[in-house]
Amino acid sequence: MFIDEVKIQVISGKWGDGLVSWRREKYIPKWGPWGGDGWKWGDVYLQTNDNLNTLSEYRHKKVLKADNGQSGGTNCQHGADAHELILDVPVGTIVRDAHTGEVIVDLDVSNMKYLIARWGRGGYGNAHFVSSTRQAPSFAELGDREEQKDIILELKLVADIGIIGIPSAGKSTLIGNVTNVKPKIWDYPFTTLTPNLGVLDHKGKSLVLEDVPGLIPGASEGKGLGIEFLKHIERTGVLLHLLDLYRLDQVFQDYEDIRTELWLFSNTSPSVPLLTWEGRRLSEKEEIVVFSKADLLDTEMKQYIVETFQKQHPEVKQVFVISAATGEWVEELKDFLVDNYSSRHPESSGSWKDKDIDNDSVSSTEWQTSAKVYDLKEQGDTRRVRVVYEGDLVFRATWERLEQIVRMTDFENKEAVIRVYDVLEKMGVMQQLEKKLSEIVGDKGNDFFFEGTEEEDISPKLKVVDKVIPLDNLKYNL
Repeated sequence: MFIDEVKIQVISGKWGDGLVSWRREKYIPKWGPWGGDGWKWGDVYLQTNDNLNTLSEYRHKKVLKADNGQSGGTNCQHGADAHELILDVPVGTIVRDAHTGEVIVDLDVSNMKYLIARWGRGGYGNAHFVSSTRQAPSFAELGDREEQKDIILELKLVADIGIIGIPSAGKSTLIGNVTNVKPKIWDYPFTTLTPNLGVLDHKGKSLVLEDVPGLIPGASEGKGLGIEFLKHIERTGVLLHLLDLYRLDQVFQDYEDIRTELWLFSNTSPSVPLLTWEGRRLSEKEEIVVFSKADLLDTEMKQYIVETFQKQHPEVKQVFVISAATGEWVEELKDFLVDNYSSRHPESSGSWKDKDIDNDSVSSTEWQTSAKVYDLKEQGDTRRVRVVYEGDLVFRATWERLEQIVRMTDFENKEAVIRVYDVLEKMGVMQQLEKKLSEIVGDKGNDFFFEGTEEEDISPKLKVVDKVIPLDNLKYNL
């Protein structure tokens, strides 16, 4: 089944927790903390696969989660890594944020690998926290949270030339004649229900051709099938407009009708024009007009129709008259296509961009610049800590590294909580709190709060992420 849009949730595996352990070995009298660190969870990657042309794999798989990392062990051993989760998608898949609609990445290149949900950091074991003033720490960190994203995968097939036309104009017959694809062909309209991709190999060159279900007047208003799949030829650089010669005088109206639908689609579609080749809208793309079923008319009638069309549409530079059934002018059409368009897309596996991409010279990490990394230990600029007063003596502190420490703290362990207070002091949060409190309480002084009071309802609190940290008795009653 052809599926071109799905909504899924991706979740990286959970990091392992640090371990509280003690070294107790024979002949080693000075034992101490010996707990190892939790280790890496599984990342979630999206990777393009040239052998796929549908998102049907994710039709029923709505939540995809990587494996969890293992917790730390004794003897300062870290836990085992989890396996990464790689999700294969077709070339041409656009990844959007399901909540905002923002484009996260455009997977339009073969063998492109993008990190969509990433690990943070494992919890440190108690051996990590040994210092001159804390020689026997009895606490360890929890593993940091997994990264979770709701995303929409939207497929826009990648091809060099898109074939359009009314139903039964001969699009499937043409693509079946000149490429390696074998589409369903029958003598009734709307035989083609999904787009067909085929590779034209000719004169040592290759082109990817794509035909979509036939368009009819009113398609932009939901009639027929073709409008639903027009987004798949938005990436193409050239449109091959196939017209049925056997419709005689109606063929001119057919052309006008399809051009109207392309214009309506280009001006009402929510697609992102910058994702198409050179930023061109569908109605602005280069066009080749091909009259099909030439074997059904005599030479005089064919000549009359073509000359009349060219007089009405002098802007159309390339016009061919072919018969896919008999092969008339098919070779000449193939020559023209590969000679003029294969050089723009030498690998036949990528998108029409205004810059060339050498897949072999690009490492996978170069595609991952927008992925958020939760390993924040190196971010030491405490000037970024912000303390905001929310009212009722409640404050909120925000900074990525501080929030990470609080997330990874076991608040059931008193010594681990004391470490949080130490971090607040070192990061200057306490100084900011004292300054703001002095502005709020006036002449009472800060000791009114920090040394404790019998009035239990007067107690400042600090919020960091989803934790509420009481501040009464903080300095003198740990």
